[in-house]
Amino acid sequence: MHRTIIIGSPRAQGRCAALAQELFDACIEDCPHDGVSLLAIAHLDVAGCTGCDGCKQALAPTSEAIPPFPKLDDPLAPLERIRKSDSQRHVCVIEDDMAEVRKHLDAADELTVVAPVYFAGPPAQLKALLDRLQPYYWSGVRRQSAKRPCVLHVIGEGGDPHGIEPLLGCVRSAFSVAGFKLDRVLDWRGRIDADGIILEDAELYEC
Repeated sequence: MHRTIIIGSPRAQGRCAALAQELFDACIEDCPHDGVSLLAIAHLDVAGCTGCDGCKQALAPTSEAIPPFPKLDDPLAPLERIRKSDSQRHVCVIEDDMAEVRKHLDAADELTVVAPVYFAGPPAQLKALLDRLQPYYWSGVRRQSAKRPCVLHVIGEGGDPHGIEPLLGCVRSAFSVAGFKLDRVLDWRGRIDADGIILEDAELYEC
């Protein structure tokens, strides 16, 4: 079992980082034999999608954009159904950290996203990562019937009358093409202070 946690905040230290660290530590403590990855948007170089359609083409598996599949005993070896798809042939022409992000996504049995809500939607840095999942759209991954679970933790001060539906829609849509299904949404708005201290439990958001 491998779990991947994505911190979708542009702030290196803050509410999202504090909660994600709690989740990461819980994974290590509760499942010491499982693998867990922690990816922070604040420490990644991920450019925005340019809409060039380069990923639409079925490129060679040995393209430099994404290295060939690692060995099966590698903790970041893709799941079997990912390995059997043509996703590695659909790569982005932009050379940045997105290739590394894809490794962690392809190896994940479960995905956790910890994200702040900015004007009802995702921050620009997280939206860039979501848009760069476009290569999966052209691959067979999105058409696979068995989707892996994705849990979204929504962070914010609370009080925005426009809600969080745009954030949910972006996360649900983008990660769906990468083979994930938004399974649960936990609402932490107003429940974590500026120092990252949890004041009360999250509420399950009906999505």
